[in-house]
Amino acid sequence: MNKISKPLPGWLKKSSVFLLFFIVESLVFSIITLSPYLPRTTLLGFHAGLTAVLLIIALFLKRSERGETYWPVFYIFFVAGAAILTSVFFSNDLLRLFGQTVKTPQGIATAKFSESILRLIPILVLMPVMGFDWRSMYLKRGKIRIWLPIAIAAVIVFPTFAYFTISSSQAGVLEKLLPQWPWILLFVLSNGFMEELLYRGLFLQKYEPFLGKGMANILTAIVFAIMHTQVTYAAQMIQFLMIVLILSLIWGFLIQKSDSLWGAVLFHAAGDCLIIFGAFASM
Repeated sequence: MNKISKPLPGWLKKSSVFLLFFIVESLVFSIITLSPYLPRTTLLGFHAGLTAVLLIIALFLKRSERGETYWPVFYIFFVAGAAILTSVFFSNDLLRLFGQTVKTPQGIATAKFSESILRLIPILVLMPVMGFDWRSMYLKRGKIRIWLPIAIAAVIVFPTFAYFTISSSQAGVLEKLLPQWPWILLFVLSNGFMEELLYRGLFLQKYEPFLGKGMANILTAIVFAIMHTQVTYAAQMIQFLMIVLILSLIWGFLIQKSDSLWGAVLFHAAGDCLIIFGAFASM
C-alpha cells in the first residue's frame, strides 16, 4: 500500500514560507547591505543574475499547476530586483546632468530624487505588464479618515521634535534650515514614497494569502530594518535599528488598516526629518 503523506501542520508550513520569503527578499536587497563590503562589479553581476532567475521562476510557476499560487510573489521579487538594479546603474546620471555633488543639500536631495525615480518607474511599468494594477500596491485613496489625521500629526510632531533636538546643541539651526526647505521636502517626500512602495506597497498584499496580515507586516519590517544596517549616520546602531523596526511595523499596520499607501508615505517623510534636519544643518 502506498503511504498517504500527511500535510504539514499549519504553523510549520507558514514558518517555512516565512523563511523562504525572508531569504529571497533579503537576497533581492542584498546589493544595498553588501555594497560597503564587496566590489561593485561583483554585486552587479550577482544581482543581475538573481533578477533574471527570479523572472524565470515566476514565469515557470505561473504555468505550473502546483506552483501557480506562488508566482505573484516571485514576480514581485523580480520587480523589486529590477528596480534596485536600474537605480544602481543610472542613479548618478541625473546628478551629473545638473552638475550636483552629494556634498551639498541640493546634491543630496537631487541624488535621492534620482534614485527614487529610477526605482519607481520599473515598478509602475512592470506591475501592470503582468496584470497587477496600482491599487494592488495600495496606490489608492483608501480610508482617508484613518490615515490623514495620523499623517498630519506626524508632519507636525516629527519635524518639531527634530528642530528642537538639534537646536538644543547647535546655534542658528533655523537660519540654516529655512533656505533649504525645498531640498528637505524633495528628499523626504522622494524617500518616503519610494521606500514605502518598494518595501511595503509591493509586498504586503502578495504575502498576506500565505502569512496573514500580521506576519506579512512583520516580515517586511524585519527586511526593512536589515536594509538600514549599512547607514553611517547612526551613533548607536542597535537602538537605531529598533526604532526603524518599530516605525516600520507602524507604517505597515497603517497601510493595511487604511488600505492606502499615502498615510505611511507622509508619516515616513516626516520621520526622515529626524535625520535630514541634522545632516543639512551641519553643512
